[in-house]
Amino acid sequence: MNDTAGVRTFNLKWFGTLTPKQIFGLLAAFALALIMTIMGFGASCMCFGMLMIAVILYMLPRMLGIENLKLMTLVGIVFMISAILIGGLITAPGFVNSQSGNPPDNDHFTNVEYGYQDSEVKIDATLKGDIGTHEVYFVYGEVSGVGFDSIYIVFDKKELLTHTGNIIDDRLDLDPNKLYAGYLTISKTNDSGEEIPNEDTRVRLTFLTGAYDGDISSVCLYGCLIGIIYIMIAFFMIMILSNIMRGRMEKTRERMEKEGRLYPPGYGRCAQCGGIVLPGEINCRKCGAYIDRPDEMKPNKKDFFECSECGAEVPGDAKECPKCGAVFDEEETEVVHADGTIETTNESSICAECGAEVPATSSFCVKCGAKTGNGKK
Repeated sequence: MNDTAGVRTFNLKWFGTLTPKQIFGLLAAFALALIMTIMGFGASCMCFGMLMIAVILYMLPRMLGIENLKLMTLVGIVFMISAILIGGLITAPGFVNSQSGNPPDNDHFTNVEYGYQDSEVKIDATLKGDIGTHEVYFVYGEVSGVGFDSIYIVFDKKELLTHTGNIIDDRLDLDPNKLYAGYLTISKTNDSGEEIPNEDTRVRLTFLTGAYDGDISSVCLYGCLIGIIYIMIAFFMIMILSNIMRGRMEKTRERMEKEGRLYPPGYGRCAQCGGIVLPGEINCRKCGAYIDRPDEMKPNKKDFFECSECGAEVPGDAKECPKCGAVFDEEETEVVHADGTIETTNESSICAECGAEVPATSSFCVKCGAKTGNGKK
């Protein structure tokens, strides 16, 4: 633990140095993402929910200045293990137990009971009203996994149940090494012999745990593993892509700083009034104060020169120094005539032949040699 400039920090060796604020933010992001995952937010909202959890887990610490990739990788791994264990050993088994047993009555079935003897399931129920030519089915399938408020199941089995009047009394043989879940429903057959299921008649989905000899936690751990994989894929993709983008942005910033198009960190505001100053500005647009830019912001440019009095950076067309107020003399040109006499001038004219700028006292163009009509007569 260190105390630098009055701010307490914690040195985590391989994982960098963190402030208490960063540690608190990291734990808060971890806890929030874990709670959302266990509560089934990722399963209920599908891709959006999974992406949101991954963003919270990675971007919240990043916004607090945590940039160590080793630390964030460790956070992701610990999050994954924690979510699988809590979900697979506590949350998912609790969900299975709450959905086991006998389902409640609905508008079509009452007194629904599932009885178990070895691998046999006895189904008893009473139909409400006269269903006529309708048939009663038990639709079920093998549960491959139970995740965070989600079930991995394919309803690929359907059993026609016998009923006498309104009383249903039938049995099913199930594999005791597999966990099944299913529901009762009523269907009818049209004149073409096609079955028309009635979704409104379904009773609540029920896990047939009484016919399962295996450990429910193994099914739950597998389901939670499948659910967390998608979240972790999103997490690591965000981490990788954000660091690639950050690297490119830093290279672009370095290049722009070298070109004098962007201020280095710590610059960019007027020292007098705090106003924002853009690269290339010599005076603050708000208060008019001279902007003393750092040396790395002063590359050799044709349109700038240094004041001989104070060394300030001055635009090429300036008549006086924006920092010290020194007045700049106009540049004078010396012209040596054929007779040896020398004249100086700060005026110029344009050559009619080639368009070059020629001193006003020169009789010939210095570029093409044409007579200019200037100079001595």
